[in-house]
Amino acid sequence: MECLKMEGVLEGKRNLIFSAPTSAGKTMVSEILMIKKVMETGKKALMILPYISIVNEKTKYYQNLLSDTQLNIAGYFSNSRGAPFEKMDIGICTIEKANSLVNRLIEENNYSELGAIVVDELHMIGDEHRGYLLELLLTKLRYVMKDDLQIIGMSATLPNIDEIARWLNAALYITDYRPVPLKERIVVNNIIYDSEFKEVDRFTFKPHPCDTNYMVPLINEVTKNNNSVLIFCPTKFGCEQCARNLSHFFSSSDCKESLKEKRQDLLQQLSRCPAGMDSILEITVICGIAYHHSGLTMEERELLEEAFRKGVINILIATSTLASGVNLPARRVIFNQPFIGIEFINSLSYTQMKGRAGRKGQDTNGESFLICAPKYLKKVKELIKKTHDPVNSCLICEQKGMKRALLEVISSGIVKSMKDVKDYIQYTSNSVSNSIFNFDSNISDKLTRHKSLNTLEEDDTKEFISTSFGRATVGSSLSPEESIVVYKELKKAMLEFVLLDELHMVYHVTPIYSIPEPNWTHLLKLYNNLSPIHRHIANIINLNEGFIIQAIHRRPELKSSLPYRRFYSALMLNDLIHEVDFSQVVSKYQVNRGHLQTLQVLSSTFAGMVTIFCQRMGWTNFELLVNQFQDRLIFGIQKELMELVKVPHVKGARARALYDGGVRSIKDLGILTPDDIFNILCKAKKRKGRLSNDVKRIEMHAAKMISRNARQIILQQQEELERNLEDLRC
Repeated sequence: MECLKMEGVLEGKRNLIFSAPTSAGKTMVSEILMIKKVMETGKKALMILPYISIVNEKTKYYQNLLSDTQLNIAGYFSNSRGAPFEKMDIGICTIEKANSLVNRLIEENNYSELGAIVVDELHMIGDEHRGYLLELLLTKLRYVMKDDLQIIGMSATLPNIDEIARWLNAALYITDYRPVPLKERIVVNNIIYDSEFKEVDRFTFKPHPCDTNYMVPLINEVTKNNNSVLIFCPTKFGCEQCARNLSHFFSSSDCKESLKEKRQDLLQQLSRCPAGMDSILEITVICGIAYHHSGLTMEERELLEEAFRKGVINILIATSTLASGVNLPARRVIFNQPFIGIEFINSLSYTQMKGRAGRKGQDTNGESFLICAPKYLKKVKELIKKTHDPVNSCLICEQKGMKRALLEVISSGIVKSMKDVKDYIQYTSNSVSNSIFNFDSNISDKLTRHKSLNTLEEDDTKEFISTSFGRATVGSSLSPEESIVVYKELKKAMLEFVLLDELHMVYHVTPIYSIPEPNWTHLLKLYNNLSPIHRHIANIINLNEGFIIQAIHRRPELKSSLPYRRFYSALMLNDLIHEVDFSQVVSKYQVNRGHLQTLQVLSSTFAGMVTIFCQRMGWTNFELLVNQFQDRLIFGIQKELMELVKVPHVKGARARALYDGGVRSIKDLGILTPDDIFNILCKAKKRKGRLSNDVKRIEMHAAKMISRNARQIILQQQEELERNLEDLRC
């Protein structure tokens, strides 16, 4: 807690950058400063985290931690509907949601209500994909609020951490303290080295033919004492193969009956997930082994994470994203290979991943083992001794970040002239780095290019103002590049739009980013079997069979293949919103179950962004058409179920069961007793042949929650109506 003694930090008058290893107390310090600021000043705070999974986890954690206070904790991520800003006290956000929220606060001139910003993984400002968003968010806040906002940044140790501290005008606290010491080991053939590459042990027996890198004995040393092991593999496929292979070495017969029962319960829970039971997990879970990566659904990952925390699963094989996305420490961490995908692992990722070794309060030390083939030993030595690369600004004229940064501040009205632009640039991290910035030519060039895209224009007073297109871009949180695609495609669709089928509309709310490449051979088969109306829609989008045939033989570039990727994804989404079973869609389109669910989430979010874009462009008819898809995509439902899914605990399958049981609205739900709701839900389950005692218990609990939530919504609606009537009388 020494950092809290630094001048002005505890009083909330000075920013703080806390640079330390994993589990060194960064989170506790940020919590103290954030909660103190909120409770003493009555202002609001935002905590910015890099991934949805950890935002979800932290939201639940703080809601539980502060349950005895009057503080309202809200989670803002993806398509979540957190409390309105004016009603929340602490908001837990992803980077994208935080930037969107800050834009709105600046636009509405409400940013002074913010008292503190906590940024976890601050070193992500150097990330080439998302770093510029984090930097421009902090730059905007510093520009408009100066020293009226306390920024608390948590970061890994970086060579230029002092530059980041100077940029944010923050006190800098650096420590290498770890409450659980880490023993770092490198395994080459049968020899085990320490971090100084001195031999500390060796295997004296020949490896098993199916375990040539001695992973099994490394695992067995830990699990025989009921401790946990986290194994990192370079790829998703590698995780699955590793899990399957290890299941041959670890038998369920060696564990207690009580543990077997818990693993059987876990298997039952996994079987009830949207895509059904995974064939590999079905084999491995009973042995205490599971894999974890984005190919699994969110429900599956959450179940496995909780099982690992409780010791039901004691061997978890994962990709690198687990290290920063979820807090899952283990006694021992093993790297199957020194790679992430096909790239050699970098020092920052390696530090984060090995940092998962050692459970605070449970282990006296943590252990990290990096398995390395002899041919990679030289590179591994460089990795172990190397310091992290310095973090550099992404807000430079040669990258897309500056275009968006300028558009956002000009659209919000806080920057108007070239002088303002230059002043604003002084608040970016470029101002403290050694990079040379040619303000006049570079910025003028950027603004000119924006003008050519009809995003920015100059009025008679030579001040920059944003057009409706510019305001729509910022308001929707689309990047300038994405908004151009959306604008052109919707303008084109206005001339020839198909209303006889929803696929055309679904295509326009299918994201233009993060869309996986289809199996081109399978797409050709689907294309040739399209219905006449779907073929007509494909023709309007300018798809042709020849391109798909060429793509089978030679991988096309991303830009030219994007309409085909989106169409393939739109076909899947169209099936989901017409309530085709999730597992059937997985099978029909030969898509990974986790990726399909991620597509649902991204599409729901994108539908919301396109809705706002249309609203700000004044395209009312399109806005009405698009608006319905945000809920329909995330829940996989038809239009008539939209009201029912507004009730917590009512998702797609339950909404359909209730609707078919005669429930048409929230008002109908409020009239029913929990027993009435339970009987309707069980009747639907029985038709599918799934009505065990465990299922009945789950549905009874859901029925009680649905009844209570429906009545609470009705009460809130009545109170809102009474307030509106009172306002009219006044």
